[in-house]
Amino acid sequence: MVNAAGSDRSQGRDPGFAIVLCSALLLLATLPLHAQQFGFTQFAPRDGLAQSQVRCMAQDKAGYLWFGTLGGASRFDGLDFINFGLRDGLPDPQVNALLAASDGTVWLGCGSFLVHFDGHDMRNVPLPAQATEVRVLALAEGPSGTIYVGTDGAGLLELKGGRVSPADGWPSDTAQNVRSLLTLPDGNLLVGLRNGLLRGGIGSWSAVPLPFPASISSLALGRDGTIWAGTFGDGLIGLPRNGPPLLYDETKGLLQNNVRAVLVDRRDRLWVGTKFGIDLLDEGRLRAYTVHQGMPNDNVWCLFEDDGGSLWFGTDGAGVLRYAGASYVTYTVTEGLCSDLVMTALSDKAGDIWLGTYGNGVCRMDGMAQITTLDGLPNNTVWCGLVDADSSLWFGTSDGLCHIVNGIVMPLDRMQALTGQRVLSLYRNPSGDLWCGTRDGISVLFRDGRVEHHGEMDGMALRGVRSIKGGGADTIWLATDMGIVKIEEGKAKRFTTMDGLSHNTVFCLLADAKGRLWMGTSNGLTCHDQGRFTKIDLGMDFGSNYVGLLLRDGENNLWAGTNNGLFHFNPDSLLADPSAKEHITEEDGLRGLECNLNAGFMDRQGRLFFGTNAGLVMHDPQRSPLRAKLAPPVTHITGISSFLEPIAGSDSIGIGTGPVLPLEVGYRRNHLLFTYTAIALAYGRHVRFQYRLAGFDTDWLPPTEARFASYSNLPQGAYTFEVRAADRQGNWGPAAEVAFTITPPFWLRWWFFALCAASIAGILLATARYRSLRRRRKEKTRHLILRSRMLQLEQQALNANMNRHFIFNALNSIQYSINRQDKAMANKYLTSFAKLIRKNLDASQSDTTSLAEELDRLELYLELEHMRFKDKFRYAINMAPDVDPHAVKIPAMMLQPYVENSIWHGILPMAHAGRVDITVERTAEGRTRIRITDDGIGIERSVDGKAGRIGDHISRGIEITKGRAEILRKLNLADIRIQGPEQLSEPGKAGTQVIVDLPTPV
Repeated sequence: MVNAAGSDRSQGRDPGFAIVLCSALLLLATLPLHAQQFGFTQFAPRDGLAQSQVRCMAQDKAGYLWFGTLGGASRFDGLDFINFGLRDGLPDPQVNALLAASDGTVWLGCGSFLVHFDGHDMRNVPLPAQATEVRVLALAEGPSGTIYVGTDGAGLLELKGGRVSPADGWPSDTAQNVRSLLTLPDGNLLVGLRNGLLRGGIGSWSAVPLPFPASISSLALGRDGTIWAGTFGDGLIGLPRNGPPLLYDETKGLLQNNVRAVLVDRRDRLWVGTKFGIDLLDEGRLRAYTVHQGMPNDNVWCLFEDDGGSLWFGTDGAGVLRYAGASYVTYTVTEGLCSDLVMTALSDKAGDIWLGTYGNGVCRMDGMAQITTLDGLPNNTVWCGLVDADSSLWFGTSDGLCHIVNGIVMPLDRMQALTGQRVLSLYRNPSGDLWCGTRDGISVLFRDGRVEHHGEMDGMALRGVRSIKGGGADTIWLATDMGIVKIEEGKAKRFTTMDGLSHNTVFCLLADAKGRLWMGTSNGLTCHDQGRFTKIDLGMDFGSNYVGLLLRDGENNLWAGTNNGLFHFNPDSLLADPSAKEHITEEDGLRGLECNLNAGFMDRQGRLFFGTNAGLVMHDPQRSPLRAKLAPPVTHITGISSFLEPIAGSDSIGIGTGPVLPLEVGYRRNHLLFTYTAIALAYGRHVRFQYRLAGFDTDWLPPTEARFASYSNLPQGAYTFEVRAADRQGNWGPAAEVAFTITPPFWLRWWFFALCAASIAGILLATARYRSLRRRRKEKTRHLILRSRMLQLEQQALNANMNRHFIFNALNSIQYSINRQDKAMANKYLTSFAKLIRKNLDASQSDTTSLAEELDRLELYLELEHMRFKDKFRYAINMAPDVDPHAVKIPAMMLQPYVENSIWHGILPMAHAGRVDITVERTAEGRTRIRITDDGIGIERSVDGKAGRIGDHISRGIEITKGRAEILRKLNLADIRIQGPEQLSEPGKAGTQVIVDLPTPV
C-alpha cells in the first residue's frame, strides 16, 4: 500500500525535479565525508585573559604574545597571562591597536590615547590637540622607526623625535577616518580609510584604485604582491600586481560581506575573519570555519600568526582561539557518525570504513548504513572487529559474536554466536580458526564448525582477553587481566610483572616491523624482544601510562593511545632513548585526550583513525606533517628576589634581557629565588626546564616543570644563574643567564683583617700594660693592706693603752674624792671610769663599731673629763632625728682623739670656760656627717704651746685615724672623709672644727 501510494504521487512529477532531488540527496549523503571538527584551544578570562572581547594582537621581540581587549592588555608566554589595566598605567582599558616595535618595545592604542611600554612601565604619549577626542584604531612602524598612528577622526599621525604630529603631506581634509595600516616591503604605507585606500609615505600620498568605493577595514599582503583588503559591507577585494581585481562576497561563498580582519599566513593562505566565522582562501577555494567545524565561538574580530606559525583568532566575547591546524581532525555525530564513542574501525573490500560503537551498533563512516539490534546485531555495544579473508566482517559485542556479509547480519547458531559472552578481541590464525577473547577466557571457532571454550589453560585462569596476536605458525599471545599468556604448541605460559611487565593488566598487543612484541598496560608500555622485557614510561602522570591502543603506520612508526592523548615514536629510537617520542594533545588538534581500548585503524590510503572520548580522530600523514618543526623555546629570567623582596638592580630583568652589569647581593640576603619562563605559545603546558648555578652546581640539575629555582645560604663569591627550556621532543633552547656577586661579610674584607690585626696588637699591648698595672696595683694594695694592718694594730694598742695622763688623772680624782669622804662622787667617778675602760677594751677587739656605741663611749669620756674640770668646759651631743646611729658603722675610737684635742689643746689652756659640741646630721647627698667644734684658743696658739706636752698621744691618735680612713677609701672598703682640725675664722671667735663624713647604708 505504502509503495503503491508513493508510486501514484510521483507519476505527475517532472523528471527534472527527480534528478535534482536525487543529486541533492547524494550531496547530503557525501557531506559527512568532508565535514569535520578541527582542533581549537580557547583562552578566556577564566584562563587569565584580561577580558573576552579581543580587538588586536601582536608579538614582541622577546616572543611574548599580546592581546588587546576592551578590558586591558594581556601578555602571554604560552602558559600564563600578565594583565595591564588602569592600575598599571593604561589611561583607557579599551585597547584597539597593538604594535610590537623593532626596538623590543610595545605600542598600544587605548581609546584616544597612545601608550608606550618599555618592558617595565606604561607611558602615555600625548597626541596633538586636534586628536584628543578621537580613537586610535591602527598602528604601524616605518622603515626608519617612525611610528604611524591611525585615528578615527584625526587622520594619520606620526611619531618623530618623541613628538606626535600629523603625517607629512597627509590629506587631512579628505582622509579623517583611518581603519587599518600595513607597512609594505618597499617601506611605503598602505592606509585603509572609511572612504578608500591610500599608499605613500614621506610626504607623498596617492589613492589606490578600487573596483568600487569601499570602506576598508583590514589589509594584508600576499606572497605574490597581491593586496587583500577587507571591507565593511562589500566583502573581500584582491588587488594583484597584474590583472583585474579579485572579488569575494557572500554570493561566492564568503560567510559575510562585513570583513573584520584578513591575514596571509606563511603558506600564502588567506584567512578572512567575520562575525559569522572564518573563511580560508587556499588555491582559489573558500573553506569555512565556524562552530560547526569545532570553533568554540565564530564571532571573530582579529587574526594573527605568531613566529612559530600558529594561528590565533580573537573573538568578540569568547576570548582568543588558537587553531591547531588540520593535522588531526575529529568526526562526531554532527558529521554523520552514529556515535562519538568508536570502539573499533575496519575497512571492507570496497574501501568503506565500518565503525563499531559503544551503544549505537555498527555504522558506515559515510552514514549510508547502520546496523543495530533491530537488524540482528546481538548488542549495540561493540568492542572489536575483524575483516575476514572473504571481506566479510566480524564484530564482538557485549552479547556475543556477529557476522556481517554485504551489510547483512548472517545467522549463527547459539554455540558459534557465543551468546551471553562479552567478546573483547578477535583473531584469525593461519589455519583459519577464529579466536575470540572474552571476559571469561577464550573461545575458538574452528573451520569445521567446532567451538571450544577455555576459561583456563594448563591451570592458568584466562580473564579479560582484550587482545590476541599471532607470533608465528604455532604461537599466539593473549593480553589478559593477569599478564601475558603465550600459547605455543598447545602449551600455555604466563608472563607477569615478575618477568618484567609494566603491569599485569594488559590491554593491547602489536608487533613492529622487526617482530618485537609491544604491550600496552595500565601502567606503561612493555616491549618483548628475544625473551627479554623492557619497560618504558611514556610520561610522569598516570594517564600517559594507561596505554589502551597500539597502532603501526605506513612508515613502521608506532602510535600509543592513552588517557592523556597520543604518543608517536620510532620503536628503535624509543628503546635507545625513552624520551624519543612525540606527545599529541589538544594543542595539536585532539578534542579529547582519552583513547578507547584497541580503537586504532589504518585505512588503505595510510590514514590513521583513533577512537577517543570526543569522537573519531583522523590523521593523514601524507597530507599534513605530524607537527611543524618549531625552534626550541626561548627562556627569559623574569625576576630575582631574596626573602620576597626584589634584589636591587634586578628590575632590569623582565622582557628577556638581563641587566648590563652583574648584580651585587649582600651576604645577609644570600637566600635567592629566581623566576623564569619560556616562550612556547603552542605547548606552554609541556615545557620543561633545566637550571644550574655556575660557581655552585657542577652540572645541570634534572629537568623540571617548575618555573622557579631557589638557593639558600650561598657563600660569598661570583655566580651565574643559567636556565634553559626544552620542547616536547626534548630539544633544548638557548640558556638565559644572569651574573651576580654575593659580597663577602665585613669579617672577610681586607679592612676587617687589618682592623683585626691592629686590634690584636692593641689587645696584646693593652694586656701587657694591664698585667703590668695589675702587678703594680697588686703590690700597692699589698703595701696598703700591710699599712692598714699596722695602723689597725697601732689603733688597737692605742685604744688598749689609752692616754696614761688621762688614766693617772682619773685615778687621782677618785682618790681625791675618797680623801674628802665624798663617797658619792668617788663612786660615780669610779663607775664611769670602769665603763669607759671596759668599752675601750671591747673596741680594741674589732675594727668597726656602730655610731651609737662610739657616741656612748665618747659621752663617758666627756662625762669623766667634765667631773674633773667642772668649771672649765661644757659639752653637748646633738643627734638629728633622721639619723639611725645603730645602722651607721664607724671605725672604733675614731672620734675620741678629736674630742681630746679640743679639750686639752683648745679649751684647757684658756682662762675661762669653754664648750665642745658634737653634732650628728644627714647631708643632702644622704651621708652621715659628724661635726666636732670647740670655742678654744684655736689651732695657731695651740701649735705654739703644744710641744712636749701630753698632746703627743692625741696627735698620734689623730694621725692614725686619718691614715686608716685614707687606706679604707683607697681599698674601696669604706668612703670615710675627714676635714680638719681647722681654725674657725668667724669674727670675734676662735676655736677648731673637725668634720667626719660617713657612708650611710641603704
